[in-house]
Amino acid sequence: MKKYTCPCCGYKTLDEEPPGTYSICPICFWEDDGIQFDDPDYEGGANRVSLKQGQKNFLKFGACEKEMIKYVRKPDKNDIKNNEWKPL
Repeated sequence: MKKYTCPCCGYKTLDEEPPGTYSICPICFWEDDGIQFDDPDYEGGANRVSLKQGQKNFLKFGACEKEMIKYVRKPDKNDIKNNEWKPL
């Protein structure tokens, strides 16, 4: 099954092509929100933090928000990071 890139962490974990699927990434716990995808500074919607802040948080502590750390998992050998993904 083809996987699509999470806009927050860059791993190919989503079953549907973003934006706006409302799928939740198991690696960073970002919920794919089309509004936040189009406006990466927007706070609210499906995620309390903006996409830009979620990316910073993931790089800092491995989840889109500190409160979500308990729900995430670390990438394993089967997880593929999109080499073209870059944080905003």
